[in-house]
Amino acid sequence: MNIIVWLGSSMHRGQIAAIAALLSLGQVTVTGAAESRLSGDSPSGIKGIDNRVVANSAIAPWNAIGRISTSTGSYCTGVLIAPDRVATAAHCLWREKTLRWLPVHEISFLAGYRNGKYQERAAIASYFLPNGIVDRQKRRLRKTGDWAVLKLRNPMNTKIKPIPLADFTQAYWKKTRRKGMSLIQAGYSYDQSEFLTQHDGCSITLFYRDDALMHHNCDATRGDSGSPIMIKRHGKYRLVGLHVATRRFGETVTSGIAVTGHGLIKSLMSMARRGIEDRVIAEDSSRYQPVKPAHRSLEEPLESVPQLVGR
Repeated sequence: MNIIVWLGSSMHRGQIAAIAALLSLGQVTVTGAAESRLSGDSPSGIKGIDNRVVANSAIAPWNAIGRISTSTGSYCTGVLIAPDRVATAAHCLWREKTLRWLPVHEISFLAGYRNGKYQERAAIASYFLPNGIVDRQKRRLRKTGDWAVLKLRNPMNTKIKPIPLADFTQAYWKKTRRKGMSLIQAGYSYDQSEFLTQHDGCSITLFYRDDALMHHNCDATRGDSGSPIMIKRHGKYRLVGLHVATRRFGETVTSGIAVTGHGLIKSLMSMARRGIEDRVIAEDSSRYQPVKPAHRSLEEPLESVPQLVGR
């Protein structure tokens, strides 16, 4: 199966070749309606006015977004990036108390989830993680590697189209803004857990760590971990980042943290060079059983820092 990557003008032949070498993920393919506004008290992660609206998860591209349900009873958000690959936040699959990863038979992806129903439930065959993701001294995951790609047991039905991954950098964002385009984030927030919500019109506030991470002001909270941040260009949506955490500045100001499309592609290239066998969490078919839909959102990482100096 193919992972779909939109290759911008900033990528050169060496990068394309490195991605193509990631055979364990399959050959990489090059590819060039909201409803009502929410009301009520805003949860943590909402930046000022709550700009989220309920999206129609029965149609594209929203049906490519779904809930990652686990046997622990918690859930996060995931997004289909290939017919049999789903991207999400790695901490959704991590047991912090035991410092172990969830086995695949305890995870399911519910595409187009809405109020207990979904377009398709997919079992997981395996998933893989980037290098050096676990900081065992601090007993937590590093933000630069807080993502995972899940391989489905079977490809998603063809009515659900993957969202292409873009090589999103600060330079690319500047060009995007000059053309009047903004960001769109969509996920399953804990206070609206039965419905997919989207924030159309949010923005990037900071790029750092060589464009691998970015701060954003999209309204995202618990349950939104692993949710896609997208741009719409020429009528097509492209994945530019994954929301993974919220950072607090002082008492009232918060900022979302996302792994950028550039950070994801860079990690994929690194894994293509080094091999990923020791980081694959594989299926034990003898223990497989369907995971029931979870209704408790996973607590997302919340960091408190005084300021951005030196970041």
